Amino acid sequence: MVKKVKLRGDEALAQAMKESGVDYFFYVSGGMLIPSFPAIEKTGINMILCRNEKSATNMADGYARMTKKPTVCYGQHGAAAAILASMLYEPMFAHSPVVAVTPSTRHRDKWSYQECYEMPYFNETCKFNVDVSDLSRLAEYIRTAIQVAVSGCPGPTHVNVHLNPYETVEMPEIYGDEIFFQVPPFRPRAELEQVKEAAKLLANSKRPVMVCGSGIHLSGAYDEVLELADMLTIPVVTNPNGKGCFPEDHPLYVGVVGSYGREIANEVVREADLVFFVATRAGTHVTLNQTAPDPEVAKIIHLDIDPMAIGRNYKANVALVGDAKATLQELLAVLKTMIAKPKPKGQRLQAIAKAVNEYERIIRPLLDSDAVPIKPQRLMKEVSNFLSERDIVVSDTGQMCCWTTRFIQLKSTGLTFLPVGGTLGSSFALAMGASFGAKDGQRVINMIGDGGMGYNLTELETIRRYNDRHVPFVAVVNNNSSLAMVRPVSEDVKKTPPRIFYSDFVELNYAKIAEDFGCYGVRVERPGEIADALKDAFDSGKPAVIDVVTDMREHAPTGSNRLQRLTPLHLPVY
Repeated sequence: MVKKVKLRGDEALAQAMKESGVDYFFYVSGGMLIPSFPAIEKTGINMILCRNEKSATNMADGYARMTKKPTVCYGQHGAAAAILASMLYEPMFAHSPVVAVTPSTRHRDKWSYQECYEMPYFNETCKFNVDVSDLSRLAEYIRTAIQVAVSGCPGPTHVNVHLNPYETVEMPEIYGDEIFFQVPPFRPRAELEQVKEAAKLLANSKRPVMVCGSGIHLSGAYDEVLELADMLTIPVVTNPNGKGCFPEDHPLYVGVVGSYGREIANEVVREADLVFFVATRAGTHVTLNQTAPDPEVAKIIHLDIDPMAIGRNYKANVALVGDAKATLQELLAVLKTMIAKPKPKGQRLQAIAKAVNEYERIIRPLLDSDAVPIKPQRLMKEVSNFLSERDIVVSDTGQMCCWTTRFIQLKSTGLTFLPVGGTLGSSFALAMGASFGAKDGQRVINMIGDGGMGYNLTELETIRRYNDRHVPFVAVVNNNSSLAMVRPVSEDVKKTPPRIFYSDFVELNYAKIAEDFGCYGVRVERPGEIADALKDAFDSGKPAVIDVVTDMREHAPTGSNRLQRLTPLHLPVY
């Protein structure tokens, strides 16, 4: 028989989160659950007061990505809930276990202040979306939302609460299960017969390649990916979220693929006769609208914990549904028992290495450029040189994601690169959340453009207010006074850079703005000043902004044009 307890609504909410492993609560104060805040604080959950709901959601996402723990964000009902719902796109894209909690007005259909039926907003961005009107079941639904968020393919969930925080009711005893305190709670393995089929295809392929995604980070399958690549001499590429899951100084690493990736990486995938998608959905952005790989050339092995991801964009010759780490362990075990050993692929790998070297020779002048205004490529090189093995890079979207995925060189294998999924400016608060979740000895560098920086500037006050509770944080602004992603289609390259009214801004000094918030700020106008600026920013002991004045006419190339090939591979025919 289930033990019963009597609790107030505020106590039930607070205890349910605590018992289910929640450490952080990112919120904007307001709404019907304000009376619950003291009860939440009493449990020891860290409460981070943010300046807007968008940032609260991004911070929860950043913390959840770094720790793999369920993390709560909160905003009041009405428009605030709608903002939360829209921004849950980011943890949905990143597969991070963010749980949104919102209150609901007790006067439905009365045209009360800020009344709005919020539930449909959350349907498209949440794995689980529930409206709780029975206080006796509140803890049950909080626990369920957290368990769903961390399980299978992780992702955001939402609990909408109708309750009087001061009302006392009888309810089942509140409990949590530690197995759901972190991703992954379970490690399902693909069917052995399917694993054997995958092993045969890999062993017999002449031009295989692995395309790795964020599931490698979620599963912690770093050793398995490296062992498989070395065993079969398979080149490895990643999508943006998978960046860092394979050593970037390894001879088998080619780079990030897709629209924001390197042309050479896309070429390697196009030339492959077998593509092994590992823990990635193989979406259109990553595969250049299903042109890399070429469905008429390559056979496909697809491994993902989510069966909905398999067969959506490519017909899989072998489908492997399971946890990446567990399934790769099975695959390695099968390969080791096979009588027919894979043939060496030295000639092909030499051709790839030659093509990669040629690609890097072509881009090197821009990486080394002393031009003023500063070339973004040189900025990426300076940041790469500054990075330590434990530093975390958080990248904004658009042009910034193009620059960082192509040119930032990570120093270690692991979760040290966090990109946003497409909502401009989200990386600023995402990086702040990551700084709360990072470990002692780590540092967080946010790479963001001036367009993105404008979205959440007020959160400089938030990160300063909690300066004793997070690791060192520095935002590096690629300041070209423009929304550069749209600029190339509208300017006349033969003329002096014109001001384009629908993409260009008035020049701002974000370093001075940071100083006005009580943070450290420095403006950089020459490439030789970048390294010292980074050192001084981290040495300041304050959250910092480095405002780097860059060339507005230097636009990041994208890999979306199939004919855009800097250097053909000319792979050998076997």
